[in-house]
Amino acid sequence: MRRKESRMDHWLRIGRMCRVALAVVAISASAVGAAEQENAIVKEEFLVQGRDQGVKLFVREKRLSNLPKITKENVVLFVHGLPGPGSVIFDLALPGYSWLEYVAERGFDAFTVDIRGFGRSTRPPEMKESPEQNLPLVRADQVMRDIDVAVDYIRSKRKVDKVNIIGHSIGASWSALYATMHPEKVNKLVMYGAIYGKNSTFVSTFGDPTNTDRPHFEMGAYRYLSRKAMLEQWDGWIKAELQDDWRDREVIDAWISTLLNSDPTAKQRTPESIQVPNGPYIDWHEIHAGRSLFDPARIKAPTMIVRGSAEELISNEAAEELLQKLTSAPSKRRLDIGDSTHYAILEKNRLLLYRGVQNFLEE
Repeated sequence: MRRKESRMDHWLRIGRMCRVALAVVAISASAVGAAEQENAIVKEEFLVQGRDQGVKLFVREKRLSNLPKITKENVVLFVHGLPGPGSVIFDLALPGYSWLEYVAERGFDAFTVDIRGFGRSTRPPEMKESPEQNLPLVRADQVMRDIDVAVDYIRSKRKVDKVNIIGHSIGASWSALYATMHPEKVNKLVMYGAIYGKNSTFVSTFGDPTNTDRPHFEMGAYRYLSRKAMLEQWDGWIKAELQDDWRDREVIDAWISTLLNSDPTAKQRTPESIQVPNGPYIDWHEIHAGRSLFDPARIKAPTMIVRGSAEELISNEAAEELLQKLTSAPSKRRLDIGDSTHYAILEKNRLLLYRGVQNFLEE
């Protein structure tokens, strides 16, 4: 005969049930927390010794904390252009605007490097002198050494023979040159907003006033770019009535502020400005004058060319010409981003860029 439950037994049983329920909740919460921790993005930063004496390069890495496998297919290096640096343009600290985090969240080990003279990498000592005292600083030959240092550092750290490279602007042209020099180290190449093909506008802008076909070496070692200078070209690429449709003001402000903060000397000037080496502008001139930095036929990696619809540094015709000249690439393709400029990475259609490149890398 079943004993009738006493009032005390009843409350003891209720207590046991509550404790079990609390334990289940605690275990569930712990499991969720562990899962979130496993999927967290890890950020690491390094100063890597450069090829040249006294040069150290700032490298940033982002990856999942539980990334199960690292191979040449899922390691990528981002190479910046102007006004740089990579730690700003590819990793803007604004939700949804870090390309580095986007690829990291999808199982890639993502790196970016600040070329010497930019961001947190070593600034040439000439940048402490008056600009007219020296020739334009940081040309392609020095950039090749910097990229090679970053690539070899990643190869050694991750025990891979090749890495994927994504270059932007003059950084895309530098990356293409690097791919022709070190095909054994490049798995896939993405040229986003590359400077390529003849363009009389920029030949005049960066050419000698007396002979624009000649680079204007007298422009000096470096220049200063204020907020106004950094924005006027971008503004000019978008019709005034479309600017708020293509960009968010919050993003513009965040980008400019982060750029200014990347230069420890910016606040020493009024208005605040970043100091930018002039060497890349000489490379830019030479490309648009018809003297490309690289021979597309010597690129042996699968290659993607990315162009925004309002891109002016590589015309539609030049992009098509470049694509056709990739005769040694085992595969090649083109990605066009609508309603976007050279800075699509900072615009509302950036996800079309991110997704298109991601699909290419994952093939």
